[in-house]
Amino acid sequence: MILNQLKATLLLFTLLIGGCTSTLKSLLDPSYIPGIVQSRYGTLNQSSFTHKYLNASLKALPIIITSGNFKNNGKTFTEIEFKVYNKVKTINYQYIELYNSKGAKWEWEIYPKHKTIKKEKHFFVESYKIRIDSQVEQLLKFFEDNAIYLKFIGDVNNFNKLDEEHRLALIQILLFAENMQNQV
Repeated sequence: MILNQLKATLLLFTLLIGGCTSTLKSLLDPSYIPGIVQSRYGTLNQSSFTHKYLNASLKALPIIITSGNFKNNGKTFTEIEFKVYNKVKTINYQYIELYNSKGAKWEWEIYPKHKTIKKEKHFFVESYKIRIDSQVEQLLKFFEDNAIYLKFIGDVNNFNKLDEEHRLALIQILLFAENMQNQV
């Protein structure tokens, strides 16, 4: 009887210590940011991560940010991908602009070698991906504003306000990227 109580107490104590240790470990780990998951957007030579909202959203999100390491050399990277979904035809955008309500603005000129166009189900998807390693801290400050607007400039201009959940997910992955860069 005493032996069974001792075993039960020991088991409970082990579970309690194990739970606290993993929680403590995650709080002390500078790369631990809630909601960060393995990304489905990376390539074979990358170990990439993104926020779970960006990874699994049913919405057609116009901005996806991934961050991680290259498997061959361990160097960190952060990429931003812009996507436009259109049913009729591509909008053939040449510029991308991001605005916030404070008046800050980011611009990207589109380099054709970084842009892809594919047909998925009933949509044309124009996608542009570029590295933003040196811009993580500035983009983090930019996205901290509550109102973020995205404009694709091309044959047809496309202008949208990012929803709040999307904006918060972008902030989380940028925080993760910043922490990864600081660990190096």
